[in-house]
Amino acid sequence: MSIAMIETEPVKAGSPFILQGNGRTYALDETAFNAAMDAAMAASGYARIIGTGEAARILGLSRKTVQRILDDGRIPFRRNGESGNRMMRESDVIAYRDAMRSDRSRSLAKLRDMAGDMGLYVLPDSE
Repeated sequence: MSIAMIETEPVKAGSPFILQGNGRTYALDETAFNAAMDAAMAASGYARIIGTGEAARILGLSRKTVQRILDDGRIPFRRNGESGNRMMRESDVIAYRDAMRSDRSRSLAKLRDMAGDMGLYVLPDSE
């Protein structure tokens, strides 16, 4: 991680930097910039915004499946500028994942009970 104070020279266009309240400018490398953005977002209470690739990793699904979930309206998202990439809050993705896990557990319990009622599944004795 690299942070360098810039005395008088201007920062190159497209280069990340921080401007301090007293007018000092600090050039940042990509790692420092990402760390600063994460810290600023955490301190300000803003949600972390992720793309379909990161959402796919969190959900354990393919990007294409995540895109279908988004297009079905099951997770709120917005398109990012000119590129049109789907962007969503990480907290919404995690809430969706947790809801799916909970639904799956309830469904499996219901199926197990139905199979038990039909004599197809022997329920363990409760002690």
